[in-house]
Amino acid sequence: MALNITRSLLLLLLSLLQLLTAQTQGETCHLSKRGPAKARYLKFCQNYNSESCCIPGHDLENQLQFELAIDALGPGCKNPMMYPELRYFYCLGCDPLQPKYTSGNEIRVCKSFVDQLWADPAYDDCGIMHSNECPSNWVDAGFDPYACGDDLLLPKQEASWQEITGQTTSPSGIRFLNVFKPPGLYDFDFVEVEDNTDCWNAPAFISSSSRLSGRVGLLIAMLATAVPLIAQWR
Repeated sequence: MALNITRSLLLLLLSLLQLLTAQTQGETCHLSKRGPAKARYLKFCQNYNSESCCIPGHDLENQLQFELAIDALGPGCKNPMMYPELRYFYCLGCDPLQPKYTSGNEIRVCKSFVDQLWADPAYDDCGIMHSNECPSNWVDAGFDPYACGDDLLLPKQEASWQEITGQTTSPSGIRFLNVFKPPGLYDFDFVEVEDNTDCWNAPAFISSSSRLSGRVGLLIAMLATAVPLIAQWR
């Protein structure tokens, strides 16, 4: 009898694991058009090498766009270790949980990340390079950002913000993110939400345990319940 109970519990856990795997594989990444998978090699977005929603070509595009954003800031500001939040944000499309934080054309970003990015003094001390729009008759030519030049933007200064971006609103962290969108995610709107909801945050700023999905958490909870039962009937 004990053997039968143990076997039944193990079969139940195996079924749950298979269900979890199938559901994860069913989530389609926007960039790769497939489920999350191990990347060949990501240099810029290296946090996502073990499981990723992007491929090396996307990774290189993220790196190039980040470098263009800081390229003309001067020797005291052209440092790849500066602007860490923007660097992580450009890798959002590689995050294997990207589909989880996406609803329609919106991607939810955690308020704590937005606040941390907007508190970076580099935006006051150095500014950032803003990509100029190409002429209207080139709109369908497929030019990459910065292909038509750039301007130095002081994003926290309202006059600079409105003049360079063409927006009439006051600057804010989430508005900044919607101007400097990650490569390949230009058609999405980024919305700021409280951290207690499903929202994206840079993996460097959160614990690995908090990135577990509800399905994984459920499986772990069931394992914790089943192990003592198995031990009891041995």
